[in-house]
Formats: sequence, structure tokens, C-alpha cells
Amino acid sequence: MFSLLSLYFAYRRDVVVAERYIAGLAKAHAPVAHDVTIPAPLEEPMRLAA
Repeated sequence: MFSLLSLYFAYRRDVVVAERYIAGLAKAHAPVAHDVTIPAPLEEPMRLAA
């Protein structure tokens, strides 16, 4: 009985480690969104307050 339990928990440990490894790989290779909008230039320069 002990060997069956140890085999089960060893299997579960391997599954959890593999899931974390795959999740880390997916996070490392996720596409990076570069949504940078450049504001349009002003038509006339802003006047500074005196």
C-alpha cells in the first residue's frame, strides 16, 4: 500500500512541476503588446504664461 501511495504522489509531483514549467514557458514567450499612441503635433505652438 505504501508503494502505491508513493507512486501516486511522485506522479502528482511530476505533473505539478510540468504544469508550472509549461506555464512559465507560455508566459516567457507571450506576445508583448506595444500599444503606444503618438499624439498628433500641435498646429500652433502653445503660448507660455508670463
